[in-house]
Amino acid sequence: MFSSLDISILVHATEDENKILNHILENFRLPTNVVTIDCVKTEGHWKNPIMRLIVSTSSDIERLYTDLCNQLRINYGSEDLDKYLKNNLDERGSLYIRLDKQKLCARTILLSDTDAVRMIFKKKGKFEK
Repeated sequence: MFSSLDISILVHATEDENKILNHILENFRLPTNVVTIDCVKTEGHWKNPIMRLIVSTSSDIERLYTDLCNQLRINYGSEDLDKYLKNNLDERGSLYIRLDKQKLCARTILLSDTDAVRMIFKKKGKFEK
């Protein structure tokens, strides 16, 4: 169903990027040898430093998706989760999920649009099997 996953996190100057990255890797059981991590330094509206971390993998995507959906289903119920997933699927079949960054660091998986960990599950291309 999905062939890759990109996880994007904005890390502010007051946050510990290594701590946040470790929480992401631990929560989704992602070993460092199956991910690529890119860092982009930028700045906010008031010139405050912000780092954007992008964690990408194409390994074990179905397990990641299933585990995430199972946890969200527990927290929100099947009907609400199905609506959310349907509303966040684009025309190419990529799925966009936003999780609460602070809750995720506390080992709780909740949806959020503010200060979010952005996940994109990319669908296999038409030539992939």
